[in-house]
Amino acid sequence: MKKLIVLISISILSQAFPVMAKEGAMCDYYYNNVQRKEKLIRNYGPTLSSMAKEKLFGGLNHDTSGCIDGCEGHKFKYCNDIANVDFQIVA
Repeated sequence: MKKLIVLISISILSQAFPVMAKEGAMCDYYYNNVQRKEKLIRNYGPTLSSMAKEKLFGGLNHDTSGCIDGCEGHKFKYCNDIANVDFQIVA
């Protein structure tokens, strides 16, 4: 009976505290990849080969999506801003 009361008490207490969103385990991975790929695209722009453009833009889309999904705060804002950048000048 005491175990049941303890379990019920723990259950009630754990529900009383608000749940805070946390960054996903992969946030830093995606965030770092977005930064790296953005820098490469901006630095090499029009001189990128078609293969490099294809790989960088495909990877940038994938990593930006992962960053938006798994990051919070300034990292989320940065990735959201990158998603709004028009890189067609160099594409």
